[in-house]
Amino acid sequence: MLYNVMEEMAREIFLDMISHDFQGCTCEICQNDILAIALNRLPPQYSSSTTGELYVKARLFASQWRVDIVRELTYAIGIVATTRKH
Repeated sequence: MLYNVMEEMAREIFLDMISHDFQGCTCEICQNDILAIALNRLPPQYSSSTTGELYVKARLFASQWRVDIVRELTYAIGIVATTRKH
């Protein structure tokens, strides 16, 4: 199975962001729009095994990637907040 670890990391960080005094819409449509915008601006990090997934996660947590993910999510939140579809 091929797996984009960046997607899981972005989703985890985003869920953490909205659990701490998030002011925007948290409906499924807006959440998916935010994640899609952010993920389109982040490089994919694919793994084909559980071991590879753990390695990529460790690398993402121990580097600049977390900051990059938060930056792209923040950018995407701003876009969705001004162009909601509902």
